[in-house]
Amino acid sequence: MIKERKYEVIKFVEHNGKCRIVMDCIPGRLLIYRLQDGGGFTRDIIFGWLGMLTGELDKYHRCKREQCYRYLNPYSILVTGENKIYLLDLSAESNGFVLQNMQKPAMREHFVKPVIHIKENTRLSLDLYGLGKTMQFILARAEPDVTLSRREEFLLSGIIEKCLGENPKKKYHSLKEVQKELPKVSSIKNKEQKKQQRKTVLIAAVIVLLLTAVWAGKALAYTGNTEEITLDTMEETAYI
Repeated sequence: MIKERKYEVIKFVEHNGKCRIVMDCIPGRLLIYRLQDGGGFTRDIIFGWLGMLTGELDKYHRCKREQCYRYLNPYSILVTGENKIYLLDLSAESNGFVLQNMQKPAMREHFVKPVIHIKENTRLSLDLYGLGKTMQFILARAEPDVTLSRREEFLLSGIIEKCLGENPKKKYHSLKEVQKELPKVSSIKNKEQKKQQRKTVLIAAVIVLLLTAVWAGKALAYTGNTEEITLDTMEETAYI
């Protein structure tokens, strides 16, 4: 298990719709090591990572209008102890290992887009490709712990396909579009809460029905006893 250490990361300061970059040094673990350790993954954590990662990349594009992050992969992403996501500062000398890793054939084959079409927005398509491949990697490593519904699998497969640009007719034109389609953690929680609420209401309804049945049974028994007493009294009166 690789322990936490400090990495130089990129942070974004937003004000009045504008975004600027600041550098910081934050303790955490690289995404690759967090995933290798396994365990402790939940849908909330995984979906949260996907949302934060896309959000950080979108902020980078808004700040660096003429540049792409380019080397997005599990070695260039920091995960903190609170499961927050940050992009490593690739200009920092201490993060030179990211660029070294990208020279490895296996890394280039998996995380670098092989062909860029002339009509494509190069800056966007490169980062979308890296994002799609990183999403694939995260979901594959988390699979033993996280079970997705068919709807979630279909949704995420479609998002990844459009990120990779496999179908020219189905692709994203901005990272905002990716953010809108990603499953939200809050919506998952709401579904679970609604399911729990329905379960609670059902249990309460069953209890009410049982209590009503018991009360009705007692009422009938009491009525029967009253009738018997009345008949007995009438018989005694007639006898006298």
